[in-house]
Amino acid sequence: MDASSVYRIALDVMGGDHAPQATLEGAGKALADFAGLHLLLVGDETKLIPLLGHYGLKGDLLRRMEIIHAPAVVTMEDKATSILKDKKNSSIRVAAQLVHDGQANGIVSMGNTGAAMVASKLIIGTLEGVDRPCLAMVMPNTKGRPTVLLDVGANVDSKPEHLAQFALMGSVYAEQVLGIPRPKVGLLSVGEEEAKGNGTTKGAAQMLKEMDLNFAGNAEGNDIWNGRFDVIGCDGFVGNAILKSSEALAEGIVMGLRDSINQGWMSQLGGLLAKPAIRRFMKKLDYTEYGGAPLLGVKGVSIIGHGRSNGRAVTSAIRIALLAAEHRLNERIQEALALVQQTAG
Repeated sequence: MDASSVYRIALDVMGGDHAPQATLEGAGKALADFAGLHLLLVGDETKLIPLLGHYGLKGDLLRRMEIIHAPAVVTMEDKATSILKDKKNSSIRVAAQLVHDGQANGIVSMGNTGAAMVASKLIIGTLEGVDRPCLAMVMPNTKGRPTVLLDVGANVDSKPEHLAQFALMGSVYAEQVLGIPRPKVGLLSVGEEEAKGNGTTKGAAQMLKEMDLNFAGNAEGNDIWNGRFDVIGCDGFVGNAILKSSEALAEGIVMGLRDSINQGWMSQLGGLLAKPAIRRFMKKLDYTEYGGAPLLGVKGVSIIGHGRSNGRAVTSAIRIALLAAEHRLNERIQEALALVQQTAG
């Protein structure tokens, strides 16, 4: 990370199930870890100021942060569109406005996902040529490096051109932020054969063949986990179902391991010997390693995290936002889109 440059990230401190404690904890760790970070802590200052010192936000770190007062909070029960009228002074809306006004390079929120997407699309705005921004999620695989799956919920009814655009943006993200050279791109379908799939996936595949991408054809569900592809494009309805089922499966595996280890002293002894391996395995399944899902296709960096995020996940999300800003992710996506349009014209 380039410490000579300073990137300003607006953090929705009031967003998430464990806010503001988890968000302040993550903010303090991020400022300590990343020299090029300047944080705009967006939230109710009457609640935040008394907590700053407890979470390490003191001394030299105070010069690299500022509080932007936003008295209202969008709860998980609120409508996503509440930020447009009833809650214009909410932390997520104010944070997005900072990006729109050029006062911040990006936004990080662990709050209401729908509200974060509305704020990103309507307040920050979309890149030229982007019909539908999409959410990208980094999934672990057996090869030890991530697979980018997108869309995972921003769009539940996509056309072929949308799927192709998702895959294109995901390829740029994987290369620029995750450091994967010439990412191998696939399109989720019901079989790896070219003839498999529906009209939407077949149409998207044809478009991807004509782009300057490392497109390798159809991907199947197991390819998300075996590392055969670096980027897999899909409809948001399907992607969200995969994401939620994967989260539940990961939790079930971890709980199953713990239950098995606790069944008798021999199992406990074996578990103690296997503890380092189990920790490495659990780290691969831990969503806090990646922090949140970038909403690709908007003019500023937008990272949307899990509502249950702890401090570690918040720090990871801020790190991803920094990397995206440093590598000028949006500019690279815009260049890739322009090249596609030029080629098509």
